[in-house]
Amino acid sequence: MVESVIKKIETKIGPMSKTFGDKHDFLGMDIRYEKGKVKIGMKKHIKKVIDLFIDDITRDAATPARPDLFDVLESELLEAERGENFHSVTALLLFISRRCRLDIQTAVGFLTTRVSCPTVKDWSKLRRVLQNLRGTMDLHFARGADDIHSMKSWVDVSYGVHTDSKSNTGGCISFGWGLLATKCQKQKLNTKNSTEGEIVGVSDILPNMIWVSMFLEAQGFSLEENILYQDNESAMRIILNGKRSCSAKTKHMNHRYFWIKDRLENEKIKVKHCSTDKMVADFLQNRYKDPFSENSEMLY
Repeated sequence: MVESVIKKIETKIGPMSKTFGDKHDFLGMDIRYEKGKVKIGMKKHIKKVIDLFIDDITRDAATPARPDLFDVLESELLEAERGENFHSVTALLLFISRRCRLDIQTAVGFLTTRVSCPTVKDWSKLRRVLQNLRGTMDLHFARGADDIHSMKSWVDVSYGVHTDSKSNTGGCISFGWGLLATKCQKQKLNTKNSTEGEIVGVSDILPNMIWVSMFLEAQGFSLEENILYQDNESAMRIILNGKRSCSAKTKHMNHRYFWIKDRLENEKIKVKHCSTDKMVADFLQNRYKDPFSENSEMLY
């Protein structure tokens, strides 16, 4: 079937370069199929980014960022040459973070907001990401499915971590091994408490879950199990019950977030509690842990 499609394409555009088998090199990605999983590495691309960085990266870092990642501290602006280098390196890191290194998404996501006016402090945060990549460039991102009919999603929010007191949403989907449709973003509005922040986070991630479910259905796979994990029990009650679980502290919330309850019912999504220490979405919240902890086995 693949060969017949290639022949039809070649009648329109001419001969194509193509590879068959379990090993492929595509857009800087080293792709390997092994025992029901696909593994993606980008060692060559990571080396290219480190070499492009003006400063020498001579040591490793255990994590891509420090706890002060989201702090925008007063500092002098970078000179023109370093500013351009900051922009170029950050753009390449964005490509790597979306295709192979999900663990640097939070740090890179923040750095992309600083490319228009990078400072000396931002430069040190960029260096930290490269130091982490230097020591972990051999890691491969693995994806696989224990059961294509069972989808599990995690949503977590870091409340008020940005300098304007906005929260940060992290979310991901898995079918048993590796993560899909990850999202790491600053929330677009301020919330009054962590419960409200968690509900906004679910609202941010739920469209991803619905899209993946619809995509699978179009391929002929209907979900038999669809679970959303949350670590905030107050948020869970509002998500499941809507206004029935609202109090004086939550009745101010925008009505658009109560569409969650209807979508959960329509999509047959179950909401379950997940303890914070097992919340996989922590990887997207700058709560960096040991890169070889229990949860990291789902990534690499």
